Amino acid sequence: MKRFFLTAGSRLLSAVRLAVGAALLAPLPLLMVWYNYTVDCSGFFQGDAYLREVGNMVLEGKDIVGYEKMNDQQREILKIFVNNIDPVPDVIALGSSRIMQLSRDVLHIDSFFNCSVTGGDRADVMGTFYLFDREDRLPKTFIIGFDPWLLRSDIIDKRTDKELYAEFLEKCLGVPSDVEYVETDDEEKWLALYSPEYFQNNLSYASRDTTGVDKPQVVEGDVYQQTTEVKRGDGSLLYDVNYRNRSQEERDTDALFQCGNFLYMEDYDEVDQECVELFDKFFAYAQERGVNIVIMLTPYPPIVYDYCEENAEDYGGFLDTEPTIRELAAKYDIPVYGSYDPDKIEGVTKADFYDGLHCTAEAVEKIIGGEDGENEQFMHDLGY
Repeated sequence: MKRFFLTAGSRLLSAVRLAVGAALLAPLPLLMVWYNYTVDCSGFFQGDAYLREVGNMVLEGKDIVGYEKMNDQQREILKIFVNNIDPVPDVIALGSSRIMQLSRDVLHIDSFFNCSVTGGDRADVMGTFYLFDREDRLPKTFIIGFDPWLLRSDIIDKRTDKELYAEFLEKCLGVPSDVEYVETDDEEKWLALYSPEYFQNNLSYASRDTTGVDKPQVVEGDVYQQTTEVKRGDGSLLYDVNYRNRSQEERDTDALFQCGNFLYMEDYDEVDQECVELFDKFFAYAQERGVNIVIMLTPYPPIVYDYCEENAEDYGGFLDTEPTIRELAAKYDIPVYGSYDPDKIEGVTKADFYDGLHCTAEAVEKIIGGEDGENEQFMHDLGY
């Protein structure tokens, strides 16, 4: 009997030790899962690690220089913005570099982020909308910088995520696309969460030496005196001090270059009706999803616009885009601010353009009705 109790006691003690050991070790797998998810050196959950570092600097509200080095990867960084921005801003801008001057300062609202990309086209506009939509993270309002090439069927930037665009067209608008896309297979990334090998890789990645790495950096000193472009913490763009202060002659020279070499507008004879129909479906879908749309038409320099009017037979598509989009917007009660014609925006002169394509932040302020942020109609259209 004594042996029985001794044996039972020994087994009980062993069981207790095992239980205590298991209890002590239990957090380790959870810690590994958390670490694999958070560090994520392969970008299964957080996106490409290097791009994520750049994206996180902006998401933290920091102004950075050197972002122009990332022009070919802006779309990938944009996905990081969409997945990690918290909370989702009330107002988000979509479009090309021609609307990158739209900022929190210009709008006089804090809950804003500019998701425009260099060379942004209709696939970028709809694709970025879809990034928010499929994660059920839609903002209150999208401001679309509507460039004239959005209604030109043969203009899709080579950097655009065409598969994302095709998925949106088919799944949300019911429009077949000849671009194939692959449904995401999540099995590999979820297995990585529990992988000790991936844990080791993440430890090595986190302990790496990044001294001297050539990459975008947080602005030091006065943001308005930088000699390179600045990506602001709200996603907008501030040109370097020298570019902003160029002489009027230099700006006019850039504008003259567009005359006969007009970006995306040469051989653009007429608006593509298939593109019009796509935006018709897109606006209808956005309203179904309860999202406000505001359209902004940023102007072109007087030299450029006057040249197109004087040679109207060569720029039919360009000149027809504005009336076409205004008519379509009216169908859905979508407000339209601005104009491609600078003469139609009160106070805009040739001094309100940095070059032949991009207007200044001051011009954008004039589009929305003043510098004091007290345009009640505009604020109402934004949902305020």
